[in-house]
Amino acid sequence: MRLVLGNATILLGEELEPTEGFLVLQDGLIKEVGEGKGPRGWIDLKRGIVSPTFTNAHVHLGDSIAQDYGAYKRIEERVGAGGLKGRILEEGKARVPAGMKESMRRMLRCGTGAFGDFREGGLEGVRLLRRVMDPRREGVVLGRPDGSGVEELLAECDGIGLRTPRAYPRGGIERIVAAVKGRKKLLAVHAAEVRDDVDEALGLRPDFLVHLTNAGRESLEKVARAGVPVVLCPRANAMLGVGLPEIPRLLERTLVALGTDNVMVNSPNMLREAEFAFKLARGMGRDPTLDGRLILAAATINGRKILGLRSNAIEEGNEASFIVFRRGRYLYDPILAVIHRYDVGDIRCIVRGDDVIGGSLHV
Repeated sequence: MRLVLGNATILLGEELEPTEGFLVLQDGLIKEVGEGKGPRGWIDLKRGIVSPTFTNAHVHLGDSIAQDYGAYKRIEERVGAGGLKGRILEEGKARVPAGMKESMRRMLRCGTGAFGDFREGGLEGVRLLRRVMDPRREGVVLGRPDGSGVEELLAECDGIGLRTPRAYPRGGIERIVAAVKGRKKLLAVHAAEVRDDVDEALGLRPDFLVHLTNAGRESLEKVARAGVPVVLCPRANAMLGVGLPEIPRLLERTLVALGTDNVMVNSPNMLREAEFAFKLARGMGRDPTLDGRLILAAATINGRKILGLRSNAIEEGNEASFIVFRRGRYLYDPILAVIHRYDVGDIRCIVRGDDVIGGSLHV
């Protein structure tokens, strides 16, 4: 199938450079990007904005059936070992698959094309997510050896997503890490969500860290020197009342992506996540010059780099994976339109390979 999409503002390449032009798609790939109207027979996007799809780089889909349950409890009481989350998921086990499917549908409606799930429940949990995953979206499944052998688990998932290192006995965690590294799969670690345990987390040689909400400046410097990417979940951290990550400092020297974290705690809406992160970064840094492209990259392109997925930058040769937004009136800056003006109702459709999802190009 060949499509020519014209009369659009395209956020082009990894630099997300706004370009007035056209896209030629052939068999699900971006065959050509150019300025101007483009070849004959083009579909008029009516000056809409074309952005890479969002990547939700850290989410827990399993607790989708417990949205805002225990919202006024402390984090340990809600999602810690033996907390409310574990109890309600056990009681509502039969409803968990439907909850996960609904959250994935919602992510897709909000423009998310890929996600990284920290899958609790051992091998059973990994198999459950694999069964209900939408084939139109890319999901990275990071298992957790909750009662399952790590080798058995790694045979069916993309890597391991660990709790804070202090939650494991030393010998046990070293065996897990050795198994992951031996299979050359992803190792991700929750770090400094409640207290600074960055030294222990870095000692595991992770592929990326999640949160860093309570990492001190010395710890952030160690993360930067180690070159370890970070996935931040500021809305969930704020909702849990555990603090806020140093977004401006991290953006300076670290590859940063965004995620929405537990669906129990926070909606899996990356439009909201990008807006919150952008305004938080400007406010914390007292810096009105902070470029919105840094945040949009964190919400779209960077997560795929961290999760080891193919790039969704809009450039020739890449698979089509982008959102077509309707053109709003009076907008001066297309980057800011995406990260703090638009909402789900402004999405005209999502294009993934040969699929047009959630709407039509002929509107």
